Amino acid sequence: MILALLPVSQLFADGDTLSINIIIHDVVAVDEVFIPQEFALHPPYPNPFNPVVNLVVDIPQQAQTRISIFNMRGQEIAVLENHELPPGRYEYQWQGSGQPSGIYFVRIQAGQFEQSEKISLLK
Repeated sequence: MILALLPVSQLFADGDTLSINIIIHDVVAVDEVFIPQEFALHPPYPNPFNPVVNLVVDIPQQAQTRISIFNMRGQEIAVLENHELPPGRYEYQWQGSGQPSGIYFVRIQAGQFEQSEKISLLK
């Protein structure tokens, strides 16, 4: 069987019209903003990392938010965020290339919420 595609101009005579009905079901707005239901610091990835770790944070309501990195001695070595944030999901990266290999902690404080996650930098 040989199929040939003909240009539209050969299918219809001049002056002919073509009508197409399109029915759309279940329209979902693409521009919807994700509003989380609760505060969360998702597991950092990759973990262990070298030299960049990705952090995802959910903020369900406007809150003064501080995201920090601490070394094993409890010293704050980096501040990734320190502002009042509106509700949403936020993504951060921490570049550990200037730090020695070892265990670090990511800490989020947002309103009354606090959470920490352990991350490992392997060089």
